[in-house]
Amino acid sequence: MKKQAKIYILEKGGDYSAIFSGTVEDSPNGYYIEYEDSEGVVCVIGYSKGIATVTRTQDPVYTIILEENCPHAFEISTPYGVIEAVAHPQAVRSRAKGNSRLISLVYDLMLGKEKVRHELKMRVDIEE
Repeated sequence: MKKQAKIYILEKGGDYSAIFSGTVEDSPNGYYIEYEDSEGVVCVIGYSKGIATVTRTQDPVYTIILEENCPHAFEISTPYGVIEAVAHPQAVRSRAKGNSRLISLVYDLMLGKEKVRHELKMRVDIEE
């Protein structure tokens, strides 16, 4: 069952860069977080047993599978064509504590020869 939640995107030092309303749905092995970002795009993050998926549902559309030390090739669909990409996960961590879920994803994204480090740290508080 989906539960309403507040989603806090964390910056280095623990400050919030954004707060969104969304939902959390627990599964037997993990959970799914769904929210609409500041651009109005629905994002879904799933976590189970050391593996995370990050899905963006509108242009550019993509799903990244993140498992530490396991590169993942994927495609980013844009109105101008498909972009080949590879994610190199460095850290995929999650912790559930009471009504909170903490998730930390650190990965290098290769687009052609360009490498960009991405860090997503969020706290999700389930509303009662």
